[in-house]
Amino acid sequence: MAIQYFVKAAVSEYEDKADGKMKKRYASIGVIMDTKHGLMLKIETLPLFALKDGGLLAYLNPPEDKAIPTQQVSKEFKDDVPF
Repeated sequence: MAIQYFVKAAVSEYEDKADGKMKKRYASIGVIMDTKHGLMLKIETLPLFALKDGGLLAYLNPPEDKAIPTQQVSKEFKDDVPF
């Protein structure tokens, strides 16, 4: 089962110190997976305190590639092994 989307919801607000504007704080509440029967929603947490008007709006975010960039090896150390 491959994760297709992360489900995130606005759970609170805060004032940005840089510009003084109100911004939303988001939390991951579940995932949407691709199964042999179609898409499946797995709710991992439900922030009840964030419910407004009896509902909760959530966003679907595709998984991000968080690969660590490779570091280049300095030429002076590339072939110089002390043992």
